[in-house]
Amino acid sequence: MDKNTKTLFITLGGALLLIWLLKPKNSKSTKGLLDAKYSEPKQVSDSQIKQKENAVIGLKAMREAIDSKESKKELDKLSSMISQDYGVKVMIGKKTGLLRAMSKDGKVISEETTD
Repeated sequence: MDKNTKTLFITLGGALLLIWLLKPKNSKSTKGLLDAKYSEPKQVSDSQIKQKENAVIGLKAMREAIDSKESKKELDKLSSMISQDYGVKVMIGKKTGLLRAMSKDGKVISEETTD
């Protein structure tokens, strides 16, 4: 073997050693990122969809009643009717004055926006 061939093999060996040392140790870290980025969308159950629709119906009914200047007593009646029929409590926010629909256990389902 001449000197040039030895230099070539040493250079190739050093390059392969360097590549082997610099490669990522575990591929789980990058694999997890790719899985999360392209995972399937979350499925919503039919009961959650129905509950959201009922919340929107309740919010619209309450907003129409407020816009038509109904009395506080009538608004309370409407709120109790919505609660009985749809299982959703509609409340007026004290700070913002916007409506909020909540489930019977107090979880916020839908809210009005200022748009």
